[in-house]
Parts: sequence; C-alpha cells; structure tokens
Amino acid sequence: MSLRLRSLPRPLRSLQRTLRTRRKLGRRRRRHWRARLRGLRRYPLVLLEDRRRNRPLSGVEPRFLVVRHSSLPGFFDPFLDWLEAELPEVRQRFELRLLPCRVRDWSPYALHVPWLQDPVQAWSRRAYARALTLGKACDSHGIPIVNRVDKLPNAAKSEAARRLHEAGLRTPRMARIEDAAAFRETLLDIPLPLFVREDWGHGGPVFRVDRPRDAEKIPLHLLARPVAIEIVDVRSPDGLYRKYRYLVAGDAGIPQQLHVSTSWITRGSRNPFSEGLRDEEVAHIEGPNPHHDAFQQARKALELDFVAFDYGIEPSGSIVVWEANPFPYIQVPRGRRSHRAPAVERAFAGMTRLYLERADLAVPSRIDEVLHRR
Repeated sequence: MSLRLRSLPRPLRSLQRTLRTRRKLGRRRRRHWRARLRGLRRYPLVLLEDRRRNRPLSGVEPRFLVVRHSSLPGFFDPFLDWLEAELPEVRQRFELRLLPCRVRDWSPYALHVPWLQDPVQAWSRRAYARALTLGKACDSHGIPIVNRVDKLPNAAKSEAARRLHEAGLRTPRMARIEDAAAFRETLLDIPLPLFVREDWGHGGPVFRVDRPRDAEKIPLHLLARPVAIEIVDVRSPDGLYRKYRYLVAGDAGIPQQLHVSTSWITRGSRNPFSEGLRDEEVAHIEGPNPHHDAFQQARKALELDFVAFDYGIEPSGSIVVWEANPFPYIQVPRGRRSHRAPAVERAFAGMTRLYLERADLAVPSRIDEVLHRR
C-alpha cells in the first residue's frame, strides 16, 4: 500500500516525488520505444496500404512527394480524408511514401512535404539523415520543400524564444540548462516562479520552481535537453488560464482552439466547459485576429512555412508567445467541441492552399470560400 505524501517526513516526500517522476519518465521512454517497435512491425503493412492509396496517381502530374515515418503514418489522415471529400482532384496529387524513400524519376514531382514530428533528430538520427538526404535531392532537382527538416529545430523552445524576441515578440525568458550545478545555484538569472521541461518536442513532464530549494528536487539527469522557462501569469480575472492557438500556413492565418484551464499548465483534462466559454471560443475562432501580422513575422523568423503558435494575452492586451509547433495535431472535433469544426476545415484549406501555391499550381476557388467563410 502506497503512503500518503503528507504522512511522510519532508526528505521522504521529496524522495517519493523523485521516484514517481522517474517512473513517469520511464513509462514515457517505454511508450516511445514501443511506438518505434510498432512502426517497424507495421512498416510492410503501411507500404502495402500506401501502394493501394497511391493507385489513382497513375498519370497524375505534377504530384506532391509526402514522406512520413512508419511510427506515425496516419497523423494527417483527417486532412487527406477532407481532401478526398471536398477536392478529390487535389487529393490525387498526394503521393504517400515512407522513410527511407528512394526516387528513380523526379520529373512528376512539384513539391516535397515531410510529415515528420519535430525535431526529427530528437527521436531518430537515422530518420533525420534520410530526410536530409531526400531534401538535398529535391534541392538538386529544383523541387520546393514545405517545412524543411533542418529548419524544424528553429521551433525548439529556447531557439524559438530567441528568434521571436529578436523579431519583437514577447516571449517568456528561457535558458538551456547545460550545467545542473549552475542552474541550482543561480537559476540562470530567470525570475521565480519558473518551470523546467524538455527543450525539444511537445508534451512531457513539467517541473515548477517556486523557491530556490525546489530546483534541487528536479531530476535533471533524466531530461535530454532541459530548459528553464519563466512563468508569466496571464490568469484572467475569473481565475482561469487561457491559451490561444493561431495556425500560420504561408500567408494565411487561421485562428484555432482556445484552451481554458483551471491550472497554469493549460493542457490535459483540467478544462472547464460552459456555454459562456464555448461562445468565447467561437468568437475567437470566427473573428479576425489582430495579431496576424505579428505571427507572420514570427513564422518568417523561424524560417518555417507551416506552424501553429500557442500564446496568452496579458491584462494589458499584449500577447506572450509560449510555443511554436510546426507539426500540430489537427483533429476533427466531436461532441461538445464540435463548434471547432469550421476552424479545422479552414486549417485544412490553408494547408491545401500553401501546398498548391508552393508547387506553383492554381488554387481552386473552393479553398478561398472555405478560408473566408465566417
């Protein structure tokens, strides 16, 4: 039977928290490797499925060379399903392939799109090397690339914060923790409160530091690239925390969901729901975004073509950009979140328009109708 934390002396409570964190990180690593193993096992099945889905491509030119990894082959399937239903003539241009991807004839391709989790080298150096090789081959044949894999690390938390700050956008203060002792002694001059998490990737554990001694409890050796981040309090007068998302696809900008939480970590299940909050989110996703030009500036600073920005709004009305995500999860909403469906459809239309424009192909009028429908 596990002991309650409050019934233990303080040193034992700290030890139990550390052990729980280790177990949590261990489970996360095991999930990662299980996903890699599943990818290896289903690689032949995904290849067969890709061949079936690519059959209508016969004679269709120019085409888009879309590359995925077998560990996450269906990430953007909702987008492809939408294209199949709304613009089948555009869907036919998407040739789905897996890494490693060998191309004998480059003449049919007008665009290369790597659908790979950012940054690739964080989860597979081999996949990164293969994706780089493919990108160089595209460069040699004059084929444009959307979100080059060598630019994805620009969206890492510390690097993105530096670039966005230089571009004039407000971001929390951040610093990579390269020396654990120096961090615990100086907190890298980041004001309290702060938190520590992985610099690369999305999700993962978060460790809050309210007092200097809290830094001693963080198992930094279990993190691959820890980064310390200032906590900027953007709590609303109603006591709730709001995280906004804005998707930038080339020159287009599409407001996405508004995540409301009772916790300063605005993710997970701590999100209240009411008709008032739903109407507030609808107003966000349906109305014009006054920060569009700032986010376009941010996209260019990161040297990316397609990226989602998570941000908060301070009491003064200025924005604080939390994070950039060049591989955002876009799902078709259901149930009480179905009011997000128009925003998702506009996201799919923005992706389509970006790909067609980069391939120097005509954009169907249907795309602009969806993007401007309010």
